[in-house]
Amino acid sequence: MDVAVRPKKRSGSMLLRLFALIVAIVLFSLLISGIFLLILSSIYWKEQLLNDLTGEAGILSSSISYCMDVYEEDDILTVDEVSLPVLHSIRSVAATSQCRILLVDPRGEVVMCSDAEDGDGKTAVCGEHSGKTYDLALFRKIEKGNGDLWEYDGMIPGDGKEDYIAAAGAVRTKGIVRYYVVLLKTEKLAFRALSAKYSGMVIFSSSVAILLSFVAAYLVSYRVVMPLRRIGEATGQYAKGDFSARIDASDTYREVRDLAESVNRMAEELAVIDESRSRFVANVSHELKTPMTIIGGFIDGILDGTIDPQEREKYLTVVSDETKRLSRLVVDMLNMSKIEAGRLTLNRSNVELSTMLFRNMLLFESKISENGIRVEGLDRLPRTVIMADEALLNQVFFNLIDNAVKFTPEKGVISVSLLPAKKNVTVVIRNTGKGIPEEERGRIFERFYKVDQSRGLDSASFGIGLPISKSIVELHNGTIRINSEENAYTEFVVTLPTDAAKE
Repeated sequence: MDVAVRPKKRSGSMLLRLFALIVAIVLFSLLISGIFLLILSSIYWKEQLLNDLTGEAGILSSSISYCMDVYEEDDILTVDEVSLPVLHSIRSVAATSQCRILLVDPRGEVVMCSDAEDGDGKTAVCGEHSGKTYDLALFRKIEKGNGDLWEYDGMIPGDGKEDYIAAAGAVRTKGIVRYYVVLLKTEKLAFRALSAKYSGMVIFSSSVAILLSFVAAYLVSYRVVMPLRRIGEATGQYAKGDFSARIDASDTYREVRDLAESVNRMAEELAVIDESRSRFVANVSHELKTPMTIIGGFIDGILDGTIDPQEREKYLTVVSDETKRLSRLVVDMLNMSKIEAGRLTLNRSNVELSTMLFRNMLLFESKISENGIRVEGLDRLPRTVIMADEALLNQVFFNLIDNAVKFTPEKGVISVSLLPAKKNVTVVIRNTGKGIPEEERGRIFERFYKVDQSRGLDSASFGIGLPISKSIVELHNGTIRINSEENAYTEFVVTLPTDAAKE
């Protein structure tokens, strides 16, 4: 057994949800942007710091080399001879660069550091670095390369697990590397200042951005949600049968404005349909009541003897006509329902059009004679056979001829033409008369629409004959159109395609 899964019902205001979503997106964007900016700033800061440390290492190594050259007295020079001047230089640069500076001998042993306490020059190494030896592999590229400078980023073996940013310079006398001056700075210490500056900048910019995002989010949410609320209120009125409400969405975005305009058009169309249906129900109620009253009254009169036996045939003819009229109404309603549901299928057979037109015209012989209407063209119709649904096509021509007879004045003319051609077969039914005003021609095939309702000229019509005729012709892949000139004529032109015709 299949169980229908209901969609999750979302509670709460759309305004608040949209507002929260926009703010969340802004905050997330700020977070991502901040992370990327921090990464880029860190890379740039590190490169700048390495360049600065390398420059300081070059200056310091040159200074120490010069100092040692000045005090040189023999080929083997010890640091003790120049410890105080060198230590002062190291401490001065360390204070300026905010880093730790070491002087390492060619064996890798630390012989002096910037953290040493003041003394007589004999204690130039702090307790942490006393007796400490570094792997000379870190400095070999100074000896192997053309330059005397080296830079490094990462962990230094033998100096804990911290990452360092370091630079070194070779101290040479007589072209021989005597010492290495090493500038060390932990990444944690190096980026502390950057983090403080960056955090302050980010906090300030984020506060401003969040404030602006709150204002922008509210304005955007309001401009989106308010028109939707107006649409909801309007559609609520439509549901109650009031189609007068219109939605003003000129102050919102294009998509919502288009939606509002679509709803307004829908309301206009619903109003027209509702009015048409109301007229249709009123007309049908009236038209059903009148023939049924006539039929019932005449039959009761015949049964109870009120009507003279000699007049019975006359009144039975009236009853028959009214019964046929009711039958046509029922058929029209059924066909209209099938067409709207897409269930009307064609039962094609050979149909001779000239005979069908002649036969339908005979059905209105009494009314034509009564009004002195002249019929032209029936005697000149060529014999034309097409493949079509005979019953449905017969309904089309009955409706068109009925319409022509109804609107032709006394002593008027109805003409019928059948024009076989290579690519189509065309039937033209034309009548003289008032014609149809231009503003009403576009609506002539609308359901329930009746021309000249105020004058009652179409009182016997239900306003569904022409729409059904149009639908039936289109089911045969044909076309139907109307031509008219006021106070002159009206004609309907039905065209059926060549592939459905046989001559």
